[in-house]
Amino acid sequence: MKLDWKTTMSPDPYAIPLELDVLDTILRDDKADTASFSQQVLSYLEDADFGLLDLNAHCDGYESFKTAATRIAEAFGTLMVQNDAGDTVVEVWDRNIGRIEDGVRYHQTRQGGDIHTDSVNRPDPMKLLILGSATTALIGGESIIIRAREVCERLAAYPEVEDILRKPFFFEGRGMSEEIELFQLPVLAGSADKPDFRYLRSYIASAHERAGWPLTTDQIFAFDVLDAFNEMSDLQHRFTLQQGQLLLAFDTRVFHGRTSFVDGVTPDAWSKGRRMLRYWIE
Repeated sequence: MKLDWKTTMSPDPYAIPLELDVLDTILRDDKADTASFSQQVLSYLEDADFGLLDLNAHCDGYESFKTAATRIAEAFGTLMVQNDAGDTVVEVWDRNIGRIEDGVRYHQTRQGGDIHTDSVNRPDPMKLLILGSATTALIGGESIIIRAREVCERLAAYPEVEDILRKPFFFEGRGMSEEIELFQLPVLAGSADKPDFRYLRSYIASAHERAGWPLTTDQIFAFDVLDAFNEMSDLQHRFTLQQGQLLLAFDTRVFHGRTSFVDGVTPDAWSKGRRMLRYWIE
């Protein structure tokens, strides 16, 4: 499949092509066979790593959007538990309770945060990350996506950095239980054309401190190189995920983040302030 990937502020170039009425059938008939739908989407993602679905024709408000987004997520497999409360759907919005620097979780703030993957707080990685936009921000809140394989192409010029990233690091199961579990995994695994990254710098640094093994100078340099590539404009795909749209991605094959945002009154909004639904799929 030959695809044209131009960075754009419009999400349309990233739309996942589906056969006529496939999405309509899945959302209107709870007994519909989801195999054809999931196969088409996964086949597309094998080449593209991420893509968008627009559910606006099937939703008229927050609750109907959440129902539709959850049905689509379930078509791909088991919804993973995301926290110690047992939630399989997490709402991402600004609680106005503080900043990341004060210990508030990223998904509870309006801050941009680090570019990362979500597969960092449990040993088993997820297959898919799905983010559903229930309401956009008044200002900002752009999605940032970077293909891991394009980062690997740049890393090839720094084999010593890649070698460090392929060695074990400490990770912590933050938010998954009252007692934080430590485990070890490489930041980078897999091949250069289909890499698997597990990366959230602040979590890894914290885990190393907990383990009594602070990051070494070489490890810090490797993370500096990785961060620098992830922040390069020619590798980033930026767009505003519009109300009613879903972002689907192979989590370990893309890095993602967002720009900071300001909430306010937006016309025809389904909820107050920028609000996302997050799904992790086994």
